[in-house]
Amino acid sequence: MKSLSTNILRVSLVCLLGVILLGCEKWELPSRKTKRNCVKPAGSLEAQIQQKKVDFSIANSSGTIDKITWDFGNGSSTVTTGLTVSYTYPASGSFSVKATLSNTCNEETVLLRTVTVADAALPTVSLQPASELSVNAATFGMTVTSTGNANLTSYGIVYSSTNPVPERGKPDATTLYKDESIALNTPVSFNLTNLQPNTLYYIRSFAVNLAGAGYSSPVQTFRTGSKPSLSNMGATPGVTTGNVNFVVTNTGSPAAIEYGICYSASNPNPEINNNSNSVKVANPALGTNTVVALLDLTPNTKYYYRAYAKLPSGEIVYSTTDSFTTQVDTLAQDLIASVSFTDGSKLDVSGNNNHVILVDNPTFVTDRKGKANSAIQLDGQNDYFFMAENSTLRPASLSISIWIKPITVDRWMQIYNKSRFSDGANEMYSSLIRPNVGAAGIVINTDIKQNSNCQGGLGWQTFTFTSGLQLNTWHHVVMTYSGRSARMYFDNVLLYTTENLPKNTIDECIGGDLKFGAQALNIPNYFYGSMDDIRIYKRALTPSEVQTLYNQ
Repeated sequence: MKSLSTNILRVSLVCLLGVILLGCEKWELPSRKTKRNCVKPAGSLEAQIQQKKVDFSIANSSGTIDKITWDFGNGSSTVTTGLTVSYTYPASGSFSVKATLSNTCNEETVLLRTVTVADAALPTVSLQPASELSVNAATFGMTVTSTGNANLTSYGIVYSSTNPVPERGKPDATTLYKDESIALNTPVSFNLTNLQPNTLYYIRSFAVNLAGAGYSSPVQTFRTGSKPSLSNMGATPGVTTGNVNFVVTNTGSPAAIEYGICYSASNPNPEINNNSNSVKVANPALGTNTVVALLDLTPNTKYYYRAYAKLPSGEIVYSTTDSFTTQVDTLAQDLIASVSFTDGSKLDVSGNNNHVILVDNPTFVTDRKGKANSAIQLDGQNDYFFMAENSTLRPASLSISIWIKPITVDRWMQIYNKSRFSDGANEMYSSLIRPNVGAAGIVINTDIKQNSNCQGGLGWQTFTFTSGLQLNTWHHVVMTYSGRSARMYFDNVLLYTTENLPKNTIDECIGGDLKFGAQALNIPNYFYGSMDDIRIYKRALTPSEVQTLYNQ
């Protein structure tokens, strides 16, 4: 009976449950659970070190990252869900840091990095103003005031003309450094070279230690100097001289300390240090034409020239190169003999080999231009010199130019005489200086022989003039003869002229040397004084040529 009742109760409960279910909304059974999709984590481990504190971060992260396990390399670690963590090391040293990126899909990526930490701070430095500054160079001093609690690895200067905040190692800056030890607060100099003229530069000093690079502040600036500028203004050539002109348009900064002209007949780009000639000019006025005289040039020769300015640094700045050609030297034409005695020379440079031969003991003295050993002095007792007889000394026309410096004129003294010294025979032409009897001054007689049949004492045509004379002073004596004309010049003044000579040639008397300072053995008339720059021509010189010789 009890089992029946129990069964009836169970059936009733089932029915009741069915009614309840039929009376409600429809139910949906849960679907089957699906697996999570993950992407393998990735990134790079970065570290910003501030003494012993390091800020770690994951840069360029990608993939699915649910957590990061940080191993700081000293036995300490931590886990974060973020991409950054900070850690302060208890001691200095180098540590291998590991960051493990992971997700719930059991995917991992391990990133490694070594960091070095210490108590070091950035070093501190200062920069002194430029001690030297030129067109393309400068000198600066720097001082390390603190090493930042660490050894310095380098220190120096960094500068740039384009970057207002120059940094070491950057392509737009120039770095000068030293890696040797340096005492604190002790200035060290650096030389900046190959700078651009008239350019603004930014500059600062630096020092580097474990913590990084420390720079001086604020950034300083400096401007290099400007080079002087010069312009050529043309040239006026003569035969053996030339005047060249230039203008200084900018003295430069710093200003040039020397100006001038350099010139050469062989170098198209003359320089003052390459054996070219140069003439210095003292303080040429800015913007004003300056004339420079060039002397002792070669006739009919092309010369290259340019102005220059010398900077305090020793650098030379040049103008452009120009050229001029000296005039043809008519005084070099038709020369029979030319002896200058310069530097003791007795050579004839005319090409006719009429070299000077000394008799007794003439000495070389200072010439009229102040050059030592470049004139010849005769003692008035037995000194003279001569050119040996030859056909070139017997021309149909004749000019003789000579400089004389009498010490005294108290008697007859021979300037030159062409005859045989032993007996006075074979006379041809002659000149002497003597006192002006009964009056002040001196007399100069110059003679040529005509219609003499080369007989002694016959046929002399004498050209005479008187003049005042300052003793121990150089005087220029010139005789010219051609045809029936003769002229005498004294110190560039025409003092005698004739157009009425009896014959149009000089008698050609063979056999006499051309002597200077003596006449003949029985009548020597030795000259007491000096002589210089003898020129003999086979034509009559013009007045302008005489003037040129006088002015040389």
